[in-house]
Amino acid sequence: MDILQDFSTALLQARHRKGSTQEQVAWELDVSQASYNAWECGHRLCPYKHIVALLNYFDDELFTRRVLRIMLMLQHKMAGLDKIGKNELKAYYSKMIILLSDECEQWLREIE
Repeated sequence: MDILQDFSTALLQARHRKGSTQEQVAWELDVSQASYNAWECGHRLCPYKHIVALLNYFDDELFTRRVLRIMLMLQHKMAGLDKIGKNELKAYYSKMIILLSDECEQWLREIE
């Protein structure tokens, strides 16, 4: 599935699960309703700061997982990982899992 379409579908479904209108979400994020509509219709991906705000606003595990997958897909394409072999890709993602786990543990220690 196209990244923009996947994001817009995830956004629409999260909004419906929460029972919010586009206007309510736009107001909460302090963006125009037109901007929010463009994200939900798949015309453009919202800026990272708004992705974080959306994750907080919806507080929805399914939406969070889908957004994380989308961000990984973007990183995957930007890094050219679609051009490397299966074994190299497995090794890369195994390292990423370890690094992310370590970073999350460090962040948790810092906020305690």
